Amino acid sequence: MKYLIGLDIGTSAVKGALLCEDGRVVKVTDKKFTYIIDGGFRLLDPDHFCETCFDVIAELSSSADGKTAALCSCHASGNPLFLDGNGAPLTRIIGWQSVISWDDINAVYTKEEQDNFYRTVGWGFFNGMPAADLAYVKVHRPDVLEKTKYLCMSAEYLNHKITGKWGISHSMGTPSYLMDQEKGVYNTAVLEKFGLSEDMLPPIYEKGTVLGTVLPGMADRLGLSTDTAVVLGSFDHPSGALGAGVLRPGQLLLSCGTSWVELFPDESREHALSTGGLVDRFALNGPKWCVMSSLESISDKIDERRNHFFGSVPHKYFDGLAGEAKPGSNGLIIDFTDGDYKRAEGYDKRDIARAILEGAAKLLQNNLKDLEKCGLYAESITAIGGITNSKIATEIISNALQREIKVVNGQSAGAVGSCLLGGIGIGLYKNEVEAFSIMSSHLKV
Repeated sequence: MKYLIGLDIGTSAVKGALLCEDGRVVKVTDKKFTYIIDGGFRLLDPDHFCETCFDVIAELSSSADGKTAALCSCHASGNPLFLDGNGAPLTRIIGWQSVISWDDINAVYTKEEQDNFYRTVGWGFFNGMPAADLAYVKVHRPDVLEKTKYLCMSAEYLNHKITGKWGISHSMGTPSYLMDQEKGVYNTAVLEKFGLSEDMLPPIYEKGTVLGTVLPGMADRLGLSTDTAVVLGSFDHPSGALGAGVLRPGQLLLSCGTSWVELFPDESREHALSTGGLVDRFALNGPKWCVMSSLESISDKIDERRNHFFGSVPHKYFDGLAGEAKPGSNGLIIDFTDGDYKRAEGYDKRDIARAILEGAAKLLQNNLKDLEKCGLYAESITAIGGITNSKIATEIISNALQREIKVVNGQSAGAVGSCLLGGIGIGLYKNEVEAFSIMSSHLKV
């Protein structure tokens, strides 16, 4: 019996799943990253990043009682890393939540160039992500650019450490901000601003492509064989959609991790762009595009408010309080657009707990209404991500959207989706629909 390992490399942690070829999820696990906070930067040590992922892979492979045929990973966002001629890091990995000064950005990009990113990349320009990070480096660390011989994102660095080969998928390339999304090539106009050329970046392939196999020096560390295939994955939310069976127009995925994202499969890139949402390549066999709308770092904002009112309490305690309150929190509204907590004075702690979750759900409701006005529709809603571990939070979101919500693979959906894509890449499954069908036959209803 063959096995598949899938990673979902998120913002705060890497989650992993071990899948048997017959579709059974054998094991899931996760391990947190430790960030270095330096001013507005959230940084990861490259060795720490890789070793954390390696630990998860090794733990999963130790539970396989047969051959692990493929390893595939999805990644939360574009986190750039600058390398010298020997492939050694010149910088730490710059996390996507880092904030770049608009003065630095405006010194490098004109307003027209910033506006043009959406049409080219599929994502709007803002003061984070690799394009903004490059502006900071150009203004403040030109020495790094002079020494740079290779630029990659953290996911490609991980794959290179495992296989010795470079490659990036179209979907993984979207949050790099360096590709022309529709053409599937690098945006040379952006590269030239920083003295970069295409041969200094990973070659571009379709997701599901076998990049290579595990290096002999990595096989023992990971508990894999040297003929285990490493398959190129996707951006994390499309991978989560595969792991949850959201594969056709009319289905809505709520991916609720660090950020809460609404994802709709879409047949047309032009229609997807017309919504103003984040656009990415989607299915290998099915809708070619998807459109997403994100509540960025909303889980962090929930945590900030929970900690302000309750201190460092277990999630179960907080959820228990929210579950004891009545819908509407006795009129208390906690607005996530400001930090005014005085309006909660005099309210019972149960109402405060529920109002925090209702405030986040209200933002999700408003987002969905805006997307529906743009011609997107949801015949069904499926939720994944850490928030699905909370029954009361899922219930509150369902009440806000006035729709039934189905949970499929929960926090592990992205990793399971990576497993399925790995299986497609090595020919175990014909396409996404077959892969999900085989896996879902083992799900408990």
